[in-house]
Amino acid sequence: QVASFMLLGLLCMMIPQCQGFEGVIVICLFLGLCDGLFTTIMAPTAFELVGPMQASQAIGYLMGLMAVPMTAGTPIAGYLNDYFGNYDAAFYFAGVPPIIGGLVLSVVPLVHQRMLKKQRLDSGKDKMLVSEGVVNGELLPGSPASEAHM
Repeated sequence: QVASFMLLGLLCMMIPQCQGFEGVIVICLFLGLCDGLFTTIMAPTAFELVGPMQASQAIGYLMGLMAVPMTAGTPIAGYLNDYFGNYDAAFYFAGVPPIIGGLVLSVVPLVHQRMLKKQRLDSGKDKMLVSEGVVNGELLPGSPASEAHM
């Protein structure tokens, strides 16, 4: 997902470099591929990060946030065209956010793993506090004491 998002930004920046219509077609084919990869992996990523109960809300927020630049991008590109006389700057500026977003997305799994590790350590401390009165060997599998603690 991160690679497709960053490639999306890079391809967007390459559009002004195309000399002919064939180059634009090739870039647009790869843009569509990257967009499809990003969109199809969005739901599983949301399930993994926030769980199944909040996944629909997370996807809704994401779609809502994606609508803002899609709506504002066209008038901004028009203003850039009026100022510079061509759309090159608009394509370059449009490629920057996906690249930055890809870099941020590459950090999210690391932060998520760190949060899970901290959660496991915190829950492990709670279990240690509760089980201080347990004699060594009482929590072995098959022991009646281990059945009672579960």
